[in-house]
Amino acid sequence: MADARAEQILAAVKTAVTGLSTTGARVQRGQIYAHEETKLPALAVSMGADVPNEELQTGILDWELTVRIEAAANVETDYVTQDSLIDQALNQIRKEVHAAVMADHTQGLAFVIDTIPGPAAEPTLSGEGAQPIGLQVLEYRILYRASRADISA
Repeated sequence: MADARAEQILAAVKTAVTGLSTTGARVQRGQIYAHEETKLPALAVSMGADVPNEELQTGILDWELTVRIEAAANVETDYVTQDSLIDQALNQIRKEVHAAVMADHTQGLAFVIDTIPGPAAEPTLSGEGAQPIGLQVLEYRILYRASRADISA
């Protein structure tokens, strides 16, 4: 049985963001629990809403899938300046993720029409643990086409 097109898109995005210089191979799908502090920086790829946009012709629908990528980083505070470098770390990860996801607007899939960057949420910062941890959710909207009767075709 073929995977639903949404699943193929999520797998393609995970592949695209695996191996980035900052996060390396620390990429999970559908992360439920908090990232382990010793395994940061890391990314988590998850599915957002998948909404039908319009019916083009009998039997064909255009869909819009939101892909959420959560970036997690921990860095030590620069005690000389009292600055936390979390924002800098998250911005570097965001830059790398954006370049990887936008490198191919079809994600290498013939049924994908376009990839559109969405919002980057305000970072969530936490001082719990040995080092400060920052999280930021990045969203991308993937426009794709599928059969009305079978979302895997």
